[in-house]
Amino acid sequence: MFSFINVVHIIIIFQGTLLTLYIFFSNRKKIKSNLLLSTIIGVLTIQVLSLFLANRNIEAHFFQNINSMYGYAYGPLLFLYNRSITRAQFKFRLKDIFHFIPSLIVFLNVVFNYGDSILFGIYLGYPIHIALYLFLCFLEVRTYKRVIKDNYSKLEWLNLGWLQWTFTIFSLIVVVDIIQFIFFLSNYNSAQLETVVFILILAAINLLYFKGFMSNRKHIGINNEDMTLSSSMSARKKRTVSSDKVLNDIKRINQHIIDNESFKNPDLTIALLAQELDINKRTLSELINDHYKVNFASFINNYRINNAKQRLMHQTDSKETILEILYDVGFNSKSSFNTSFKKSTGLTPSEFKNKHQ
Repeated sequence: MFSFINVVHIIIIFQGTLLTLYIFFSNRKKIKSNLLLSTIIGVLTIQVLSLFLANRNIEAHFFQNINSMYGYAYGPLLFLYNRSITRAQFKFRLKDIFHFIPSLIVFLNVVFNYGDSILFGIYLGYPIHIALYLFLCFLEVRTYKRVIKDNYSKLEWLNLGWLQWTFTIFSLIVVVDIIQFIFFLSNYNSAQLETVVFILILAAINLLYFKGFMSNRKHIGINNEDMTLSSSMSARKKRTVSSDKVLNDIKRINQHIIDNESFKNPDLTIALLAQELDINKRTLSELINDHYKVNFASFINNYRINNAKQRLMHQTDSKETILEILYDVGFNSKSSFNTSFKKSTGLTPSEFKNKHQ
């Protein structure tokens, strides 16, 4: 007879297997990230399958002892998957295999020693191991966002909240798993905590699939040149004195953007604007950072918001919609426009429009 937790096992195994196969054999772009995504979901599915078999007293001792092996695999898999999304030049290198040595050691220990001799040490090391990788993942997303803001004007490329939620869910799984292990050592009933772990695993699988694979996210991975510019801007000292030349350069930049409506190009980058102005892009970045005290993304989106505000206050076409305006001023996402607009004005675009009619 199946218990409630067995039912959850079966749901995860069934859904995880289908999603793993579907993603693996899909012809969608971002092949490297999809392969890693299918691997993560596949490993989660195999782990749940092994626990299901152990729960049914099928090779229970072996599957219980091998369980911690999976914990040592998730950190590297999430880290590499994260990089496959945030780095344009990501490649799986031979040295990346070294990330999986701890997991391999656990597996070999179980195979040859049945895992009993260092079982406690393995469980003690697993949360530290995955916590380190999750920390690196959060840092990677943070770096990605900073570099995007310094080089690109598309705010929708910053929408990696789903990825951070994935890391958060895995962090919760680790925390609950540790509490469950403490309960086990203290002879307390941990069945409810075990159910929580599997519900979190189910949530992680669905989040990865619907946001990491099915969602029509449009983002770009950062390259080495982007990172070099961003790093140089972070390391340098800000200039506080503005010479006549600097002020003239600032005036020329501002005039060029307004006259040519460069901000309306949704694909505008600092490299492209520097090319239009015939100026070095690092110099341009320094001028923007020092004079306006903002990054490139904020600098360009201020022009877009100001243009949208003018058009909402002085509409020449009463049939023109807010959606048409946001696309025309250079935004590619309604949510990004609404967020930026409210941050600038304290009002939603609709509220602002009604106020000035």
